[in-house]
Amino acid sequence: MSPFLIVILLCIIAYKFYDFLTCVPPNSPPCIPRLPIVGSYWHLLWHDYKYPYNAVQYYVNKLQSKVVTCYFGSFMAIIANDYKNIREVLSREDFDGRPTEIDVFQARSFGKKLGIFFNEGSFWQEQRRFTLRHMRDFGFGRRHEKYETDMMEEVSILIKMLKEGPINDKEKTFLKNGSALFPDILYPYAANSIWDIVFGEIFDRSEHDKLRYFCESAMSFQRAADTTGGAIVSLWYLKYFGNMFGYQDIVKSNYRMVDFIKERVENRKYLDNEDRGLIDRYLKQIQEKSNVKSTFSDEQLLITLVDFMFPALSAMPSALVHAMKLVMHNPEVLKNIQEEIDRVVGSGRLVTWEDRTSLPYTEATIREALRFETITPFGVFHKTLNDTTLSGFDIPKNTLIVTNLTALNTDPEFWGDPENFRPERFLKEDGQLGKDFTFVFGLGHRVCAGETFARYNMFGVFAALMQNFNFSFVKGEPTSLQDKLPGLITTPKETWIKVEQRT
Repeated sequence: MSPFLIVILLCIIAYKFYDFLTCVPPNSPPCIPRLPIVGSYWHLLWHDYKYPYNAVQYYVNKLQSKVVTCYFGSFMAIIANDYKNIREVLSREDFDGRPTEIDVFQARSFGKKLGIFFNEGSFWQEQRRFTLRHMRDFGFGRRHEKYETDMMEEVSILIKMLKEGPINDKEKTFLKNGSALFPDILYPYAANSIWDIVFGEIFDRSEHDKLRYFCESAMSFQRAADTTGGAIVSLWYLKYFGNMFGYQDIVKSNYRMVDFIKERVENRKYLDNEDRGLIDRYLKQIQEKSNVKSTFSDEQLLITLVDFMFPALSAMPSALVHAMKLVMHNPEVLKNIQEEIDRVVGSGRLVTWEDRTSLPYTEATIREALRFETITPFGVFHKTLNDTTLSGFDIPKNTLIVTNLTALNTDPEFWGDPENFRPERFLKEDGQLGKDFTFVFGLGHRVCAGETFARYNMFGVFAALMQNFNFSFVKGEPTSLQDKLPGLITTPKETWIKVEQRT
């Protein structure tokens, strides 16, 4: 072959390779460069291996577009990076799908498309509607006297533990010498808060070690993958290569939660005429539909319960510790919180959920913590249900849609000074709460079903802690705001914090 033909061949190969790197469907958003097999994902890892979502902002600036295309392996994903486009994604029905074909989502649910969190269509609608309707009867997202009384008792137990110290050797693993291990100390409350609704019962203090195991399983599930979710989306074959990118840890920790729940579900089947929580009504529904084709089954029940429980077990205590550390790094904020609580509530009783509207600065601090430390950097993946458009671009059906909540929450054009921890940004001039623009819990049909549940429970624990204690870092422990771990959510490293009772 002549040198001239070799040069031509090399030019053709180079052109085809360049065309693959940059080619996207017509009128698609600008694309982050990609390679065969791994797509654009390697660019994200190269930029920041632990927190690959940080790379997206670089390409948003470079490509000069608030909406960009990113290939997770062979999966085409569209990433929205500003308030306008994120709100549109969350609000429109065209974007309400979930990427159910992703391998790990089925691997965690008996090889089937089960559960609610990672499901879609009429199956998702029927299961979500039934589950929410009956959970609300027991206090999920609705004011409920018995449930609130139970949760106040759980807060009282938490405060007592911090004031009086451990009562057995198991508690000494997270309580000692006037210090407590966070988030571990919060696990019993977090687990009981959702267990009470599902099973209508609460684990007492002597069984808190069981709840810690349950929460640790959920935390392991959250930490197993990276914060873009890119590996579990694109690299399905990783399950054949040990625990690369946490695939096996995701599945293993998921089934630890499944087994924990299953044992108690089986015990419940032998109790007749019970109506203490969701579990009793769901089991009754399975029995009533046993002779017809139905979406209700034992396996669906288990995965549904995992879907509703694992955020409460892991995300809620994580968000609380993020908030505590931010307040500890900003002592003027702690002072303002305690002055507000002292003025409105005093010290003669614990803060209750009823006080939430009367403590706007305390609530604003929680909102600011959720903005400052975006616990779900990429939210939860959506998928287009139809051919549609976004920001003037054409988006094909079955395209992954990602909401870059970190980009929104750190956007200087939107917030002015996002690098500053400033609860006042969520208050109006009269000191009352203003609008929350963060989309922490989503919006629209796919809004987090547990938003009201989470906001009230977080407020109850956070306000009670601020009311009763001062906190300080322990030398040698993780103290920096950067002492955190990546995963499906961003979780704080376990850290001992000194707890001093206020006088």
